[in-house]
Amino acid sequence: MFRVMNGKRWPAVPILAVLTAVAGVGCAGAVEQGGQGGAGPGKPKVERLVIALTPPTSESNNPWRFESPRTPYFFAATHESLLGADPDNGDIIPQLASEWRIEPDGNSVRFKLRQGIPFHKEKGTLTAKDVVATHAQHIHTESIHTHRTQYEKVKIEVVNDHEVVFRSDSPNPELLPIISARNVTSMEPFSADDMASLGGNADMTQRPPVGTGFYEFVSRSQGVNFLVKRVPYQHWRATPDFPEIEFRWMREASTMQAGLLAGEIHMTQLPRDLQKQSVSRGMAIATAKVLARERNLHTESVVLDKSYIQYQAQGTPCGYAHCDTPLLNVKVRRALSKAIDRKALNDAFFGGRAVEVHNPHLIPGAAYWNPDWDKNFQQEYGYDPSAARALLAEAGYTPGQPATIKIRATAQSGFPEAEELTEAIAGFWRTVGVDVVLDLTDSAILNAQGRNFASESKNRLNWQTSNIVETQGFRVHHYSLDSPRGGFESTELDQVVRAQRSTVDPDKALQLLRAVGDVAYRQHIAIPLFWAPDDITYNPKVVASYVWSGVPLGTISHFERIKAVK
Repeated sequence: MFRVMNGKRWPAVPILAVLTAVAGVGCAGAVEQGGQGGAGPGKPKVERLVIALTPPTSESNNPWRFESPRTPYFFAATHESLLGADPDNGDIIPQLASEWRIEPDGNSVRFKLRQGIPFHKEKGTLTAKDVVATHAQHIHTESIHTHRTQYEKVKIEVVNDHEVVFRSDSPNPELLPIISARNVTSMEPFSADDMASLGGNADMTQRPPVGTGFYEFVSRSQGVNFLVKRVPYQHWRATPDFPEIEFRWMREASTMQAGLLAGEIHMTQLPRDLQKQSVSRGMAIATAKVLARERNLHTESVVLDKSYIQYQAQGTPCGYAHCDTPLLNVKVRRALSKAIDRKALNDAFFGGRAVEVHNPHLIPGAAYWNPDWDKNFQQEYGYDPSAARALLAEAGYTPGQPATIKIRATAQSGFPEAEELTEAIAGFWRTVGVDVVLDLTDSAILNAQGRNFASESKNRLNWQTSNIVETQGFRVHHYSLDSPRGGFESTELDQVVRAQRSTVDPDKALQLLRAVGDVAYRQHIAIPLFWAPDDITYNPKVVASYVWSGVPLGTISHFERIKAVK
């Protein structure tokens, strides 16, 4: 029998619930209500909803081959996933695949596709060959897609037109999440026949291959916009309020605000100071429900002595690439955490609305969460300058012979507070006697140093600003048995992460995360700081409400939940 996984997968928690539980704040709701709209009769006040956001770093009409997941988030309006993401908690739910199950080998997954799902422009209906064609783009020899190496380990077996098996010789607990709507342009099926008619690789002089979403592609102008319109038939899943959406690219926050206040655009993301100004002039704010964006500091090159890229194993006595870095001592890592006043930073940079990270990559309230991590956080990590000084002294560092720590002080994409927050943290560390160097090295050089475990990176802490969590976060940042490498590693952490990665079943993978979390917590694998809130500002004379999910991982999504004033 197939089983439908529809309520217990890859849980996240609504940000308001965490704010209430962790910060002791009461909130009435995630969305400002404005005007009259949403469900019911009547036409939207505007036919075309204009959403202004910063331009994508790259653009392609074949993002399955030439882009990274989530960068072309707007394709979620036109293309659907095999597996969906519950908008309120991020759980994996059925979408184009109505059912799925783990195969007896424990590594493979069988999917049943919905029947009769039409592609846009009368290009036929979804079948197994479209899934095969989509997978082929991901693993193409020219592919630069982030998930290419994971999809290369998968062979797709076609059982019939509406049943496929993703065959693999090894378990991958990330497989179902990356296939799901928690990522965009990661196995969202397009029409194989339509892609073939476009020459097998749609470029920017053409249109993208058609999908099955409730909006269909109209046009795009590189660096300017991406326009979609509602399908001219009853969509199988949802009917959004707005007949058209224009995603308009704008670089300057002040220009976005001016357009919003003038009524030329209707939704946009603004820095917090401009948010306040906009609200005072009648705009409203929606806050993402699901925690997605971590802001932590990770060590660089506190890595095991194993050959990697240009680094050759040295047979060091300590077992690490560099034995002379203060960051190798857990007392120093703990002291750096205890020197930071997180409440002061939260109030100053996030208006008190960020949620403290109590264990990196792990989401509060999830099934694997250990309440002891919260209970002991103040003692183990919390602000205590005296304890920080004592820990540094125990590690052998004194005011006359301080520990020298670098911190990356360059701008961070999607993290406008980074530079000022870096300086504030450096100030806390100097107060407890740490010699802090603000590293302004060019990002390209800095990244190369980190990848090669260069001596310049051995004392450096770097911002972890990506929005990958749980299983993927540990593999990417803390696992010496796979690439990429560069964050804190240990043989004990390798053991528990390897055990956790021994299954493709999300239930089992989640159960095993607590053991990973216990080791990570005890070893202080990072300087945990905040889950930063995601907000979007909108015009309540046009948009009645938007219960913003925040899934997939902080991007604009679930466009059917944008309700129109009518």
